[in-house]
Amino acid sequence: MRATSILPLATATSLVLVSAPAFAHPSLLRSEPGAGAKVSAPTVVSLWFSEKIEPVFNKVEIIDASGAHFEDGKATVATGDGKRLDARLKPLPVGQYRVRWRATAADTHKVGGSFTFQVAP
Repeated sequence: MRATSILPLATATSLVLVSAPAFAHPSLLRSEPGAGAKVSAPTVVSLWFSEKIEPVFNKVEIIDASGAHFEDGKATVATGDGKRLDARLKPLPVGQYRVRWRATAADTHKVGGSFTFQVAP
């Protein structure tokens, strides 16, 4: 009889351990301009993430084929949307640009990546 009284406790304990939350990291959901897009010269690059981004320790670089930078100041978390990171741009000539980004989540995990877009005539 004693063995059967332990079974419910063991089952409950295993359920708690199996259902413990997994800590996810933010991921880039979309951007404007989008990866691989051909666009008229944008004035801002916006990045939307799966969770809120800390207002510090973020970086967005917009770089042309020769290595010149076109970001106009530091990237900022959008007012009213803690999941969006915006980078203002200097005027972009026709050409291809690489966006390199790094973001810090509320749990302090850092994520980063890059993509390209093209400014068409």
